[in-house]
Amino acid sequence: VQLGQSPLLSAYAGVLVWLVPLSEYVLSGLLMFPKTRKAGLLGSLSLMTAFTTYIIIILNYADFVPCSCGGILESLGWTEHLIFNGVCVLLAASALIFETHRQSDKLTIRTGLISGGIVFFSTLAVVLLYWNSEQLIHNENPFIRRYSHGVQKIKRVDLQSSSYYLAGLDGNVVYLGNYNTPLKMGVLDLQKDSLFVQNLEVSEADLPSTAVQLRVSSPYFYLIDGQISRVLRGNLGKWNTNKRWDGPRAFSNYALRDTIHLIARAFDPHTGQLELVQIKLGDSLSSRSLTGILQKQVDGYFDVDGHLSHDYHTKQWVYTYNYRNSFRLLDPELKLMYTGHTLDTIARAQLRIDSISKPRQHKLTGSVLVNAGTYSHKALLYVHSKVKGRYEPAKTWERTETIDVYSLEDGSYRSSFYVYPEEDQRLTHFFVSDKRFYGFAGNHLVVYDLNLLLNVTH
Repeated sequence: VQLGQSPLLSAYAGVLVWLVPLSEYVLSGLLMFPKTRKAGLLGSLSLMTAFTTYIIIILNYADFVPCSCGGILESLGWTEHLIFNGVCVLLAASALIFETHRQSDKLTIRTGLISGGIVFFSTLAVVLLYWNSEQLIHNENPFIRRYSHGVQKIKRVDLQSSSYYLAGLDGNVVYLGNYNTPLKMGVLDLQKDSLFVQNLEVSEADLPSTAVQLRVSSPYFYLIDGQISRVLRGNLGKWNTNKRWDGPRAFSNYALRDTIHLIARAFDPHTGQLELVQIKLGDSLSSRSLTGILQKQVDGYFDVDGHLSHDYHTKQWVYTYNYRNSFRLLDPELKLMYTGHTLDTIARAQLRIDSISKPRQHKLTGSVLVNAGTYSHKALLYVHSKVKGRYEPAKTWERTETIDVYSLEDGSYRSSFYVYPEEDQRLTHFFVSDKRFYGFAGNHLVVYDLNLLLNVTH
């Protein structure tokens, strides 16, 4: 577990956890006998050089400095550990000189060349392992997470309700919708941590169903009900709706593209599958299908369920599947750029679908959730993962939530961090803004500092 969290050799943790202790036992055995002592000293010099090189890389090139070693060196910091190892290297070299002199009564050039070669190749081996491990972790990850322990909670804001969700951002102002009272908008000032609740006025003839959700794109707010295909719009500051659009097609999982377009998910009765559509607020709610984006594996309905996220800085769109390790990146013109993959190995949706109990009806009776939520911000994708990686402590995994971070430039994995419960309430959904992570946990909005992670990531 500890080697798996190393910022240098995580990809080789499964091998090194056996190789390092075994080599130490072998070298200890060689040092016990006069005939093999010289070989043991050469091996000891090699191993201590490798350890010393590892510490130098940790201190100067690693993304973060992990906890120190256990055992008798647990109280030492990394700099003190470097000094300790340096002394051990000198002791090994000195013992080698004395042993060579004892055996032949003179020092040989050959021993010096061998010792120098061992130091060089041991250093080179660790450098190459570090380089190759970094390539594997970021581009061909064997499901090993690289946790950034510099992401720390800096504060929390009491929202007085557990039913808030993000409706929109405008600088330091966060607009919050409420699942339980959809005609109330929360206006949160991130600088003052003050929350104001505003009532939204809707005429009785325009009232949507309880499935309505709030979205904000300055200078407008929108009340969107995909179940009955209705969109209401009003001006921020006036707080009453003055525009209404109705359409013939139900939709869900929607996000604003601009003030007159939505991107949503809708059912196609001809194919029997879900697809992404662009909905225009014109004379009515007209829709245009974005074919080929959602890929069917099982039924084209439950298996393509996922999260749609819009990066307002790059104008790109990301659709991340719930039940498989895949996400689709779209350019600002809604054309597919590439298919990326999350860390886990669940490439095919694992679903149990009941299509027998009721004719012409399908019911999801079992599933393995892979990605519980996503948010894209400044060419980075943040994914709330529900699958435990290799070498991760079970107790830590059970009491925390894990956020994985990917670069949308090439789809590569960058780092991960933990989000802890607030008063036994776990993370449900989140957003990212201005180098801060904001997570909804029960009645609270928790805030984590992403500066260290972003500095490393970029």
